Amino acid sequence: MQFKSIIASSIIAVAAVSAQTTTGFPANYLGSAAVINDNPVGTTYSATFDGNVTGTITFTANTNGTGVTVDVALKGFKDATGPFNYHVHDQPVPADGNCNGTLAHLDPYQRGQTPACDKTAPETCEVGDLSGKHNAIPNTNGSLIEFHDSYVDNYISTKSGIGAFIGNRSVVIHKAGGGRYLCANITLSTSASNTSTPVFQNDESAASSFGVSSALALGGMLVAAVFAL
Repeated sequence: MQFKSIIASSIIAVAAVSAQTTTGFPANYLGSAAVINDNPVGTTYSATFDGNVTGTITFTANTNGTGVTVDVALKGFKDATGPFNYHVHDQPVPADGNCNGTLAHLDPYQRGQTPACDKTAPETCEVGDLSGKHNAIPNTNGSLIEFHDSYVDNYISTKSGIGAFIGNRSVVIHKAGGGRYLCANITLSTSASNTSTPVFQNDESAASSFGVSSALALGGMLVAAVFAL
């Protein structure tokens, strides 16, 4: 009986953690994003803009393999209304340049955009929501501006084959209100000497988290084990 009590308590604890993790998020939310600590050192990707906005957003794997340093250097935004949010989107820009073809934000944990990203808890945001986790590009009031920013994002990755991989995807800059303003492909700039050129894999299931569905499945198995005793 004592063993059954311990198992039952464990099931309740798992359910409680699941409830806390998923409050306010979609039912299929897989939980907080994992910190990526095995990025191939020396690998750099970049998205280059050439139009109403010029400049580059560069993604460089950190020297310890944990996280990616993002350097933003953009100029333009004249006659556009901000603030401008920007995100990594799931697909590259199609040949016709239509930014709608990049599909949705990179979101391997199926978190969705509601509730809004809380930058004090970046692990709970969409992986691709760079401006939500860090800083949006400010409103220009119709004037030409230069925007520079640099930060470390622990949840995107330069490692091929996982859901957080940014290679061969795109960056989309949005106008105030959410309309797509500009987009650019994220392409390989420098490859790590000990890795092959990454191949794009759009496998949302590759996200490494212990999600709600996993917790519930485990709970079911534990219940079955208790009553089989």
